[in-house]
Amino acid sequence: MTNCSLCGKEDLCFICPYCKGVFCGDHRLPEGHGCPAMQQVQDEAKRRVSDSVGGDEYKNNQTWSSIMPKRKKKPRRRSGKKRFSSAELKHLLIACILVTLVGISMLGSPYGIAYALSRFVWYMSSPYWWVPVGMILIFLLAFIGHELAHKFVAQHYGMWSEFRMTTMGYYLSAIAILFSVPIFGTGTVYTSGTSNTEHNGKINLAGPLSNFLMAIGLVIITIFTYGLASQPMLYLIQYGIIINAILGLFNMIPIQPFDGASVKDWKKSVWITLTIALVAMLLIGYIVIPVLM
Repeated sequence: MTNCSLCGKEDLCFICPYCKGVFCGDHRLPEGHGCPAMQQVQDEAKRRVSDSVGGDEYKNNQTWSSIMPKRKKKPRRRSGKKRFSSAELKHLLIACILVTLVGISMLGSPYGIAYALSRFVWYMSSPYWWVPVGMILIFLLAFIGHELAHKFVAQHYGMWSEFRMTTMGYYLSAIAILFSVPIFGTGTVYTSGTSNTEHNGKINLAGPLSNFLMAIGLVIITIFTYGLASQPMLYLIQYGIIINAILGLFNMIPIQPFDGASVKDWKKSVWITLTIALVAMLLIGYIVIPVLM
């Protein structure tokens, strides 16, 4: 018995003859696991049908379109359906729990989880209980929003895309929780299917762009509530801007496997623009918001 490389289920698995991956009975077919070699699968299927219909004479004298009955062509639509498998939902739940623990640990930065827990208990018994709750939610949204942005854009282009925890992710999460370090690395979004440089660039751009949008949204809230927001609220806004800016900038590093490498390969101007925008958000969080406080 082996484990399916897609859903992780232990089963009498099959090896895909095209991508050589190991899959369970539910995902053994190429279309069941989003095989990267789908074009080869389709070409071979066409060749087999051609052979069965007319043999060599048909292959030499007729095209594929003349063998098959003619049908009206319909405009091709990209898949916009947001799909989640049971395995992916389980991994997302684990990631959310770990990210929540990291968010709690950040309350004690840089003194570690013990100090963080004492502060968390104090906050929860005070009128400002909403401050740590808000920090945890912001931390969670920054991470989950980033990963799901990758997934949804990939699915928009008709590709298979799912989130999975990684072994390194568990180690990084443990370090982040114990030492109150803002490490984002619990898992990653795996994607397969036919794509090109533009699609890859846009898929990888989606994550850091989502963080920029969250940061700029908080800046806009600050502008409209100027003079009205309390100091704890401004502190929460500052935290959200900085966390999203750091996560976005970290992923815009132009070296594989970071998102920035694919974005830069697609359009260098887009990579430069978003990087500068995220740096601006970081400066606003560290310099401008404290002045307002």
